[in-house]
Amino acid sequence: MAFFAASRKAMQAGIEQMNMRREAVFALVSGGLLLSGCIASAESAPPAPPPVVQSQSEYERPVETDKEIAEPVSAGSTHLTALSDRVIVRKNIAEGPSIITVETNEIPETPTKITDQAAAERLFGNSGVTLQWIGWEKRGPVFIAIDEDGVWWFNAEHKGEGDARLKLEGRISEIGADYFLFQGEIKIIGSPGAERFCRGNKEWRFGITQNRKYWRLREFEWCDRLTDYIDIYF
Repeated sequence: MAFFAASRKAMQAGIEQMNMRREAVFALVSGGLLLSGCIASAESAPPAPPPVVQSQSEYERPVETDKEIAEPVSAGSTHLTALSDRVIVRKNIAEGPSIITVETNEIPETPTKITDQAAAERLFGNSGVTLQWIGWEKRGPVFIAIDEDGVWWFNAEHKGEGDARLKLEGRISEIGADYFLFQGEIKIIGSPGAERFCRGNKEWRFGITQNRKYWRLREFEWCDRLTDYIDIYF
């Protein structure tokens, strides 16, 4: 009895396994038919329209930074630099202009301060400027123009080979017995080396030392640790 009971249980278990296998096969076949139908449906469906490409001129334009946006300049805009003409009453180079144009905000409220008239005349009658990198053999011109308000305007340039040059542009704010103060911009370009560029704009002091025959800029390493000798001769 126990054997038959075990046999019946084994048979029943076998039948159940067969039923499970049939269901699995049916599910697999059904799934394959369903997938096959989906593929056929997809193949028979009309093609999808191409995606709409939005023009960058109409949509999704890149955000521009403030630097890239050009603001309109009105007649009274502060972006414009105001300029003024200065009538020259005395100049050290006869061929120099009789009227010069400067930025209005560079015009001082008081004339150039002179504490030694002889020194002022010596500076007015100077004999040129040099930067030692360009050379001492040939000096560049120094143009001094005194306007109707007593302001001494100063322009000097020393040119070398190629683009090498020294440029000073501004005004003289004070003249003493052995010095003068220059308010303006100094530029050194391409000397001693084509890639060099130095520029500074402030008040500079030139002085005479050891009874030399020139005023020398009293700041020697103001740009890039190279020693520059900028001299104005008398």
